[in-house]
Amino acid sequence: MARRTGASAKALALTKATEAVARRDAERIEREKRLAATLAEYFHAQGEADRIRAAADEAAAPFDAAMCAAIHGLEALGETRRGIASLTGLPLCRVREQLAEHAAQGSQ
Repeated sequence: MARRTGASAKALALTKATEAVARRDAERIEREKRLAATLAEYFHAQGEADRIRAAADEAAAPFDAAMCAAIHGLEALGETRRGIASLTGLPLCRVREQLAEHAAQGSQ
């Protein structure tokens, strides 16, 4: 087979180059579409999780307040903070937070 030279060889080379770039671009576009679809799934799930957590926090609020009041009641009965932590299974730092929160609510 004879080698092409001149203008026809350059035209063939340009066609091959254009096709190679088009394939690469098509692969990139397909990847970007998959990326966008996957991100859409993520953001949808994140929104639903946030909505569910907000509803759960709202539903749990009265019980959180009752727990806080009970911890304050244990302290009023003479239990130490360490004793309250031991009895309830809460970390000592959480007992302190609950007591501080209860005190702040009482001063308002």
